[in-house]
Amino acid sequence: MTGETISQYKILEKLGEGGMGVVYMARDTKLDRDVALKFLPPHMAASEQDKARFVQEAKAAAALNHPNVCSIIDIQEHDAPGGGGKQMFIVMEFVDGMTLRQKVESTAGGSQPYPLKQAIELGIQVADGLAAAHERGIVHRDVKPENIMVRRDGIAQIMDFGLAKLRGTISRITKAGSTVGTAGYMSPEQVQGLDADHRSDIFSLGVMLYELLTGRLPFKGVHETALMYEIVNVEAEPMSAVNPGLDPELDRIVYECLQKDPEERYQSVKEISRDLKRFRRESSKARMSRTFPAQSGTRIPGTPAGVSSASMPAGVITPGSGVTEKPSREWLIWSAGAFIAGLAVIAFLWQPWRVPDTPSEPVTRVTIRFSDEVLIPIGTQGIEISPNGKFMSLVVQSGLEGKLYLRPSDRESLEPVLGSSVPAGQVYYHHFSPDGEWIAFCPGNTIKKASVFGGAAVNVCDVGGQPRGLWWGTDGYIYFGHISSVIYGVSASGGVPEPVTTLDSSAGEISHRFPALLPDGKSVLYTIKFNNITTFEEAAIAVLDMKSGKKKTLIRGGSYARYASTGHIIYVKGSYLYAVPFDLKRMEVTGPPKKLFKGGWMNPFSGDANVSFTNNGTLLYIPRGIESYSVSRIKWIDFQGNTSPLVDTTNAYWVAALSPDGEKLALHVQAANDDIWVYHIGRKSLTRLTFGGGNSGSPVWGSDGKYIIYSAERGVASNIYRKAWDGSGGEQRLTNTGKSQYPRSLSADGKTLSFIQDGDIWMLDLGGGGTSFVFLETPAVESDPVFSPDSRYLAYESNESGRYEVYIVSYPSKSGKWQISSGGGTNPIWNPSGNILYFAQGTSIQAVDIRAGAAFDFSAPRRVLDLPPEGAALTGISPDGKRFAMVTLPYAELGTSEVTLVTEWFTELKNAFAGQ
Repeated sequence: MTGETISQYKILEKLGEGGMGVVYMARDTKLDRDVALKFLPPHMAASEQDKARFVQEAKAAAALNHPNVCSIIDIQEHDAPGGGGKQMFIVMEFVDGMTLRQKVESTAGGSQPYPLKQAIELGIQVADGLAAAHERGIVHRDVKPENIMVRRDGIAQIMDFGLAKLRGTISRITKAGSTVGTAGYMSPEQVQGLDADHRSDIFSLGVMLYELLTGRLPFKGVHETALMYEIVNVEAEPMSAVNPGLDPELDRIVYECLQKDPEERYQSVKEISRDLKRFRRESSKARMSRTFPAQSGTRIPGTPAGVSSASMPAGVITPGSGVTEKPSREWLIWSAGAFIAGLAVIAFLWQPWRVPDTPSEPVTRVTIRFSDEVLIPIGTQGIEISPNGKFMSLVVQSGLEGKLYLRPSDRESLEPVLGSSVPAGQVYYHHFSPDGEWIAFCPGNTIKKASVFGGAAVNVCDVGGQPRGLWWGTDGYIYFGHISSVIYGVSASGGVPEPVTTLDSSAGEISHRFPALLPDGKSVLYTIKFNNITTFEEAAIAVLDMKSGKKKTLIRGGSYARYASTGHIIYVKGSYLYAVPFDLKRMEVTGPPKKLFKGGWMNPFSGDANVSFTNNGTLLYIPRGIESYSVSRIKWIDFQGNTSPLVDTTNAYWVAALSPDGEKLALHVQAANDDIWVYHIGRKSLTRLTFGGGNSGSPVWGSDGKYIIYSAERGVASNIYRKAWDGSGGEQRLTNTGKSQYPRSLSADGKTLSFIQDGDIWMLDLGGGGTSFVFLETPAVESDPVFSPDSRYLAYESNESGRYEVYIVSYPSKSGKWQISSGGGTNPIWNPSGNILYFAQGTSIQAVDIRAGAAFDFSAPRRVLDLPPEGAALTGISPDGKRFAMVTLPYAELGTSEVTLVTEWFTELKNAFAGQ
């Protein structure tokens, strides 16, 4: 074909040929550049299966944009010579270099180890390229030196995704039981014809690394059958036995890649890249210094004023990369700042899994200040540290969205966890697996898990309401608490949650929360919420033997208990962390509690706290105590952004529902047991409507303004109640189920109430029948269902697209459904005439014109208003449609960008109880 022109490509020379294609160098005559063309071989052109695989290669590789992956430009067909029909070809980036196989043979002679530094660098680049593929759900399944191109500048690029399979789908191309791949580099599961996920690529990468570092393959059967037998059944000889000069750490890395069982291999190729980079860094001559003594009271140049060396670890850094002070040792590789102006950077590597060199290592306490953009919100579990200290997780709020991020120990970057976004203000919980390689999290009412090394999240279960606390036990179960129920357990692999504890309603218990498994794996600590407390300083901490069912109340007054291997229970109360000695065998407190220090940032309304520690005693906590949570305001805001007070006082306001006549507000006020109050705007009077007995909230006015509908805990769940707005006549129960329900909107005639149950939209008949039925039930989470003024349509928000958007569905027929927002949307509000729908998008309010005649139609969204940057949410619109009621939430006051890390904290803890 040399010399031919196909489409705009003039073929210059043949570059190579493989089982899945023939490759030519060509000139793109339109763009005047060299490209590579890969043709499906003529003898395979008749096979639809091979064509499909060929197209899959193009689609898989074209989805990637990474310097270590060869770029796909186009896919075309042309008439094959001799009337052979259509022949397909891929247009690829031309790589000026040679395959890794050719590179090895030219550099090392093919039977000698490749130069160590170059081998490590190539391994890192291939791992990074594979990581990009795996993050897109693409498994290569044929990683080998022939499929790696090395450019003249040393950049390695992965080629030939001809055997790629989109992870998470059933391939119709590779039949069950067939083997794909290249003998010698195939994983055991490929050899056996089993499903091959991303960990198969990890095995093949291990084979390639073994070959680079020793000059030979780890499995060497004399024929293919013998080779496949070795791959499945025979352990590879240690590399250090083949090449005695190799560092044992490289042996460990490759050994972990070559495990027969995928569960025992590295679970993410990112981790391989990280370990190789760490090896490269630590084996260089520029190894970081271990420690540097600082004179007491002397300020280190480059550190913030007011911070002395006596209060800091051996290394600190100056502002940059979003962090201004970082603790020593491997936890976040806390890079050191300038010790003397102009001198080298100090670093201190901390290895939390290593036994300390001496028992007298000093306790170091340092505050880590992230950039102002990293705002950890109040009121939920904002931080966590993995048991091995390799990762920190933190919830970060940005505008009206919260998201979970990971901070690895070897990078100064925050890495978002996929599928973890939630609307601002929603509770959030997260906890690492015992081995530190997974993280479980609750974005809303669903538990998910994700690898700490990247990739999509996997659903574990639905919570069936609002969670309160999360713990991944050593027994393979994930435990969670519930806002109005007990502690549940569910297999980390997924399943149906089963209750673990039982509420004692005679004692006023209405919620068990914040589970923490004890080392015996059969006993669990948890917090008890009572129906008559006003703050979680009045809660109790109990322990349950899950096998015998025996329960003990351990502590009166406190929340969020965790067991430390020093023999103490750590918990929060008020503004302080506390500890109490605890006998693990007898399951008893053995002495009085001791106040340790201010911190933990306890939420008095929910009992949440921000404190976590590793297995070997590194403590992470937020160095703040309880501050005023009663900082919300209710205001008017017009379309010009002008604000005026609607309620004169500040409080812990959460929802403010306007009455139909615009003269009163039903206020949801937070406490340990939330209540509803009524504010008369003209009189400026505030009257309490509900009186404890559990949470009461989510107020909705009746269409005639005479009563308020709300949710209340009067049993195992929040059900729906009704009461006259002035408190007369008592409380009327409208539903009675074991499911929590949250009312949202009434139809125009006042006969139908929309409410949320289990993340779906339900309706309650108030016209006499009193029955409820599900209206919109999907795998996604729906919320905020709001009737249009004429009740012909229902606006709501859903995360079915992967993020929250606003939709409209016709009511009651559901004959039409329309996505109204684009780029995110929450909090839909109809104007009184029903011809405009408003919704929030970040900190702006968007408007969509609604035309609902014979056919439904709507305009493109337009921005009409910006909310105050400190944080606000619309909660209603005035009867004349000229201004909104707004709850302002000063996120800057209700958030923090600081955490504190304490190394060797168990030493400090034991010293606090010395002599007791």
